[in-house]
Amino acid sequence: MSEIPVEAQVAPSKTKVAAALNKALITAKVSDSALEKILPFSTDLELRERYINFFNGLRLGKLLEDLDLIAGQVAYRHTEGWERGMTIVTAACDRIDLLGELHSDRDLQLLASINWVGRSSIEVGVKISSKEGETWKRVARAYFIMVARREGKAEPVNSLETVTKVQQRRFRESEQRQHERRSISQTSYLNNTPTADESQILHELFLQIKKGEIAGVPMDNSIRQSTLLMHPQSRNVHDNIFGGYLMREAFELAWNITYLYCRQKPKFISMDHMYFYKPVEIGSIISFTGTVIYTVEKTLMVEVVTEVIHPKSGETQVTNVCYFTFATLADSGKSQRVPQILPHSYEDGLKYLDGAKRFKLGENKRDNAF
Repeated sequence: MSEIPVEAQVAPSKTKVAAALNKALITAKVSDSALEKILPFSTDLELRERYINFFNGLRLGKLLEDLDLIAGQVAYRHTEGWERGMTIVTAACDRIDLLGELHSDRDLQLLASINWVGRSSIEVGVKISSKEGETWKRVARAYFIMVARREGKAEPVNSLETVTKVQQRRFRESEQRQHERRSISQTSYLNNTPTADESQILHELFLQIKKGEIAGVPMDNSIRQSTLLMHPQSRNVHDNIFGGYLMREAFELAWNITYLYCRQKPKFISMDHMYFYKPVEIGSIISFTGTVIYTVEKTLMVEVVTEVIHPKSGETQVTNVCYFTFATLADSGKSQRVPQILPHSYEDGLKYLDGAKRFKLGENKRDNAF
């Protein structure tokens, strides 16, 4: 699980923490912890330079760090986490959807607030808007699942009072997302055999490949990997790696894979279900492995698995898994058909089916975005 970076945290004194341990939980309003952050790209050229990419657009990987940071700050405010001696960690990034154009010369507004609260877990929603004239236009949205801990155990948090109809709707939608997240986890190919319909899909695809009736790229050929040493500059206050940094590295690998696979400029569409299974320590060697697992017409899905490698034993442990959906753009700016991905092994076939389920769920989410 990821935590807030060290430079963003100011711990209270031991006396204040001791007093807070006996403080009763309260019911807080959404407005009590909501935060706004402006990235003034239109006027701050130095800031823009740090975020710009080769194509003169924004580096979304850098923006992911900001999203994780502001979500954590909101969670700490709602829970009074510092005052109560809690540790707030990111359990998952449930979804990030790009709903409009991100321009590197326009200001961005991040609005973050609590959507839902359980016993020890919280969903924080972040609305990303681009400045158009005198108004803000929503261009992206993100949902983070945060969890409160004390001494490694789940810690109860302040409950949430939803005052407006919009807040009540967001609370219900968050509960639905949690249900969907649990459902897709339970139907994972790691835990369940394919259904009859899924087996039929794989069988027909296998026959088409064998007969040479379908052209495409073997899934193995799409695999790319990066291996990095985790340095202290990316640490949080608990001397673990900041989760936003891991999100950025995973995204940029997926972006590179898409560029190499399609040979066209990638256009990010969404990220879904980045799970943080365990913290990553300073000095760890981390391997990011990305694979195109599903394609349909003009879009594709990349799975990125993050593992920590123990140098002396060579053993690996999975720390994160996430899924990115991209389209590709020609020089004219129009979306292009992507090459068909072809699973050639049973494991590839299971990944293909998993990607199909996740892609369909994402399409439904994006269709209902407005």
